[in-house]
Amino acid sequence: MGLRDRIEASSSLLGEKARQAASSASVQRRTEELRSQYALLTDDGQSLSVERFLTVMVGAVRDEEGKERAARDVYVTARKRRRRLGLMAFGAGPFVGVANQFADLYCEAAVVCDVAALHGVSLSDEEIGAQLLVLWGIVEAPADARKSMAGDPPVATILANKLRDQLGEQLPEKLTKTSIVKALWDARAALDDVRKGSASNKGAVRTVVFTGHRTKKLIKKTEAQLGIA
Repeated sequence: MGLRDRIEASSSLLGEKARQAASSASVQRRTEELRSQYALLTDDGQSLSVERFLTVMVGAVRDEEGKERAARDVYVTARKRRRRLGLMAFGAGPFVGVANQFADLYCEAAVVCDVAALHGVSLSDEEIGAQLLVLWGIVEAPADARKSMAGDPPVATILANKLRDQLGEQLPEKLTKTSIVKALWDARAALDDVRKGSASNKGAVRTVVFTGHRTKKLIKKTEAQLGIA
């Protein structure tokens, strides 16, 4: 083997090792991401506040790899994320009854995070949580939502009123991950045409939130809510 052949062979070997290393790092990051999502999908029955749940969920979203660099990236990533979480829902164990609702809420939280990052809008996890409360129609004004995320009044109080007045439902006294997800999704869906006018669908698992058209509408609504022209 000549010098040139040895150099080319060495370069090829180094390139392959670099690709393997990159692939291994990518797999490790994805594993960590899935681990945090599975943790959210596991209900241990412990009492939890709505504010804490939202903050933890947003934190899990922000643990995901990468930042979106273009509006199209936000859209494509949102669609891929929803499909991935939809598959995870099949293995959600005791949480499976609301796993698809959780996937919808999680993906909407991720869109808010991605849009904010894309446009350089710096928001804390709690502030993202407040934006979600407004996006889902649980609180009307961002300022009031920020106060609720600080417990003034607790989000559960507002959520209980929404469920009672709009759906005739009661919020459980003890809030767990499962009951919080169901309550948030029901309150959100009450203002959405997913179930509007169809009482027979009450409590049904829905997975239509992240169709292409609805994803684009969500991105535009988020931009308007964040004051992005």
